[in-house]
Amino acid sequence: MPEPSDTSPKERLLRDLRTGLRAGLVTFWELARVMVPAYGITLVLQYVGAIAWLARAARPLMSLLGLPGDAALPLVVGYVLNIYAAVGSMKALHLAPQQIIVLALAILIGHNLIVEGAVLQRSGMNAFAFGALRVVAGLAAAALAHLLMGLF
Repeated sequence: MPEPSDTSPKERLLRDLRTGLRAGLVTFWELARVMVPAYGITLVLQYVGAIAWLARAARPLMSLLGLPGDAALPLVVGYVLNIYAAVGSMKALHLAPQQIIVLALAILIGHNLIVEGAVLQRSGMNAFAFGALRVVAGLAAAALAHLLMGLF
């Protein structure tokens, strides 16, 4: 037999709404702290010509993935920092949905290499080898996705 609750359904609802709102605002703030600066930095880099330089240098590799050279920036940002910073950088580039999927796949496999590499190193693994494996696997998966999407 269930025990009677000492709070009414209305009180529980209000408590749960407050808890959910608080958790949502905390999550929003955590994401905004990373994404907004990444978006802003991407715009500044684009304005000063750094993205154009990076795009020219990365164009051969990015073309294998069906991406413009500019897509190298969110790829590098995702590999060095994290997924949320990469998303902020991607937003500034106006990529097509198919390009976003390909780029996201590469980033999701090889994200946050510095922090995760440090953790792997402390656990006794070769962080460089594992990081290189993740980069190669991410780029290979992205290339395969690009090829498969071109078939259909």
